[in-house]
Order: sequence, then C-alpha cells, then structure tokens
Amino acid sequence: MIKIEINDIEGIAKNFVERIEKSILKNKFQPQQKKFPDDELHKLIHEIYLCKAEELENKHTEFKNYLQQNSINENDIEKKYFDYKTIIEYKKDKISHAYWLMNVLKINTCPYCNRQYTFTINNKGIRPQIDHYYSQSQNPYLALSFYNLIPSCPNCNQIKSNKSIDINPHIADFGANYRFVINNKNIGNPTIIDKKDIEVDFSNNNKNITVFGLKELYNKHKDYVEEIIDKAQAYNSTYYDSLIQSFSGLGATPEQIDRYVWGNYTEMADQCKRPLSKLTRDVLEQLDIK
Repeated sequence: MIKIEINDIEGIAKNFVERIEKSILKNKFQPQQKKFPDDELHKLIHEIYLCKAEELENKHTEFKNYLQQNSINENDIEKKYFDYKTIIEYKKDKISHAYWLMNVLKINTCPYCNRQYTFTINNKGIRPQIDHYYSQSQNPYLALSFYNLIPSCPNCNQIKSNKSIDINPHIADFGANYRFVINNKNIGNPTIIDKKDIEVDFSNNNKNITVFGLKELYNKHKDYVEEIIDKAQAYNSTYYDSLIQSFSGLGATPEQIDRYVWGNYTEMADQCKRPLSKLTRDVLEQLDIK
C-alpha cells in the first residue's frame, strides 16, 4: 500500500469542502439562502467534512450522539448533508466534484494495491473509483469526509466493499513494516535459488494484505520479478557503473538512471507514480542493490 502524500493537501481538502457546501446550499436550501446558519450543528458538520483521518471514527460517534441527544432527525440530516450520490456525482456542474478532486490529487496508481493506474480524463469519463475507508453503510456521516475518501482501482474498491482494514493511505503506507519478500517456495528461504521456484510473500501480515488478496495477486507478477532478477544478474557492478556514466553524460539524475535500468521508480517518494514500484524497490533491496 502507498501513502497519499501531496503538497498542500490541507488546502485541497478545504477547497473540496467549499465546493460541496456550495452544492448543498444550491440544491438543498431555498434560493435566497447564501450561507449556512452560524450554529453548532453546521459547525459540527463542517468539522466532520474536514476531520483528520486519525479522528474519523470518533468524530462519527460524537456526531451521531449529538443528533440523538438533541432529538435531531438523523435521516433528514443524512439526506441533506451527507448524500454522496447527489453531491459528489452532481452532474449539472461542468466538472463534478469527484472529477475535480481526482484531477487535483493526481494519484497515478491505486494506493491500496499499487498494481493499477488510476488516471483521470474528464472528457472520456475516466477516473478512479472512490472508496470510503469507513464504509458509508456503517458510517453515513463520513460519506463526504475528505480523509475518508480513497481513490482506488475498481478491483480494490469492489473487493473491500464494507470490510474493515488496518491502514488508511491518508495516514501511512506499508513502508519497512510490510516488505515484499521473494522466497524459494520449496524451502521457505528468502534467498532466491531458482527463478522457477520463486514465491512473492510479505514480511508481515495485516488486514489490508488479506482483504485485498495482495499475496495472491502479486504472485501473478512472477514474470516481473524474474525480469528484475535477470537484470540484477546481467548488470554487474562494472556494467552498471558504465551505464551511470553514459546516462550522466545525457544529464540524467541517479533516480532517472535507476528508472531506465529497472523500468520503474525506486525512490520511496515516487512510489505513487507507477504500478509495482514498491515491489520493485523491495526486491532490489533484497538483492542488495538498493
């Protein structure tokens, strides 16, 4: 899993909330209404839209308790302020909020699996699906919370459905805690002995790996792992040094040279740019190349 790390993400979150609040005023209130009443309820609604990822679950519970304690009709509040379909997918806007958000986030690969591209092309109706880290059915008041919305590939969104997982991509990634490990499937040793016997595994396990079937899916990429192993064997240190010198003459950076050689981004900060980037880095580290 890849962490969603974007410059000025807090500014993007505020702009997103401004957009949906304008839509609510336009479509759920009388025409003369220009802004929300300045009362406690609307303050709490605004806070839940912008609630940090770490606080989402508690904020939902607090808001639900507030509605019940003040005898406020929960069904009306949900329809007016947390209607995902009519607000996020509102079609009368030139660009719907979903497309706007995906355009500004510019997340190129699914954060959950890092296996599929998630490009957005407005005029072709192409964009990532949006998963709710905390499901809408169980947490209806988080349906529009910015840090509950995860751009994802169709496979991950459908597989996860209402299931709970351990790590929100807005908070963390797999990093060093959950590395890809290439084993010899016959002896379970992490030393690669024969390519035909390789097995893709993880150094630890969690709900993300289990729910999304990442071990099973990544074992479908054995040919990709084999190519990395072949390159590692072919590019001995002398040859690799000569490649660096050649590409350096063209003004390429060390990071660009690694991408040319391995066919992928190998720096942690760039893992969201291309599928299988974490797998690539972890295999290279296991081969003592990174």
